Amino acid sequence: MSESFWHHVDKLFGEQEKKKRVVRVLLRYGLSVRKGDIYVGERIRVPYKSVAEEAGVDRRTVVEAIREIERDEFLGKFFSLLKPAGPSLTEVAKLLGYRCITVEVYRDEPGILAHVAGLLSEMGVNIIQVVAEDPGLYENQKLYVVVSSPVPGEVIDKILSHPAVKRVSIS
Repeated sequence: MSESFWHHVDKLFGEQEKKKRVVRVLLRYGLSVRKGDIYVGERIRVPYKSVAEEAGVDRRTVVEAIREIERDEFLGKFFSLLKPAGPSLTEVAKLLGYRCITVEVYRDEPGILAHVAGLLSEMGVNIIQVVAEDPGLYENQKLYVVVSSPVPGEVIDKILSHPAVKRVSIS
């Protein structure tokens, strides 16, 4: 998420950390907010209690956060239009005959995905899906790359040559 988004959230919620946790849950799962309700996609309602449990807050905090989000012009529009990105294949890759490369980084910087994708392309490895965790949502963000074929061992060393890459694993 951009700094301006978080600046706006900070401006609206100030020191109300519990409400900010609600915002993070909404973002992490791509949950939208419309007319006082929380949705996955267009029609599947998500109970406040479920969001509260995930955020580690009480239901009342979720209700208050949703009201404040909807009253705010920017956040109201943002969360009314937000949609989930779709299924992540990272945990089921092996069941489908794929592999998942997990890249942990020291810091977020441009070029990490390009570095990994370029190396895989050079080796003729097809990328099925990429999931990059947002540094605004995850303290230790990771890059997940699901590929359709085995990954040659030398690719790992080459991925690790990027100065921002901390660790690489394949499952």
